[in-house]
Amino acid sequence: MRPTETDIDDTPADYDVLVIGGGPAGLSAALQLGRSLRSVLVCDDGDPRNGPATEVHGYLTRDGIAPRELGRLGREEVANYGGEFRDRRVTTVTKDQHGFTSTLDGDETVTTRKVVLATGVTDELPETDGFEELWGNGVYHCPYCHGYEVRDGALGVLITDQHLIEYAKLISNLSEDLVVFTDGHDVLDADTRSAFADRGVEIEDEPIVALTGTGDGLESVSLADGREIPRDALFYPPAMTQRADLVEELGLEVTEAGLVEAERSGHGVGFTSIEGLFVAGDASALSALSVPAAAADGNVVGATVNMELSREAFEHGEA
Repeated sequence: MRPTETDIDDTPADYDVLVIGGGPAGLSAALQLGRSLRSVLVCDDGDPRNGPATEVHGYLTRDGIAPRELGRLGREEVANYGGEFRDRRVTTVTKDQHGFTSTLDGDETVTTRKVVLATGVTDELPETDGFEELWGNGVYHCPYCHGYEVRDGALGVLITDQHLIEYAKLISNLSEDLVVFTDGHDVLDADTRSAFADRGVEIEDEPIVALTGTGDGLESVSLADGREIPRDALFYPPAMTQRADLVEELGLEVTEAGLVEAERSGHGVGFTSIEGLFVAGDASALSALSVPAAAADGNVVGATVNMELSREAFEHGEA
């Protein structure tokens, strides 16, 4: 590794880059940085968003791999390029004229020239009985991640807002046996109802009181009028909030969709309103909600951070 110095003076930093979050985006950024001869520390608290899922799909050469196995392999690759790890949460990040000082659980502090937030988002699930228990095992967000496995089954899609109508059309591609549940919300106009009916899609407007299932997945959707609608899987894209308190503490702007405002095009990807602080993965990009997309985003963010470090070193005459 090259010497780790700040771009302000010769005060040494512990690492070139701190990556907060060890999911696909964070590990991919760290891998790109390690291959660019940067010293990297990855901190992760071991609570991934896709923890309830048993398999990752749509990732070329890794289709069907368990999420934690993918993480293990990713760590191994990052370590091959000198990356280091702490299985701890980062509690504070402070910027000064030399870069960043971050505090980890246990009061360890590390200094870095740059920081990459790859902390992701948290899914805000309905409080319906059984929903959280079946999340990732019968109740799903992403049809690209889980749709093939339940194809041609008895499927359901939960629509609680008009913007989810297009999402329901996407689910209709997976099976001819589809029920649209509105959970009592008035979100479907007459034309939409007619269009669904013409394609054999049933609509249930009764409120949902519970989801029933076992370790093998969803079995039925219980309605307020006492009926049980047998279903093999239910799809629903929940609202999202930032997983890490650091986003608010740092004063980063968040969009209505719950994502960190960041540069997603132009001269680089992941720039935030704080110089030297970058964001990668689904914390800032709807396009990075799947594992392969998050890894791709992390790769580009890692390259962007390296570009910034290289530019600063060149301008300040560093070796």
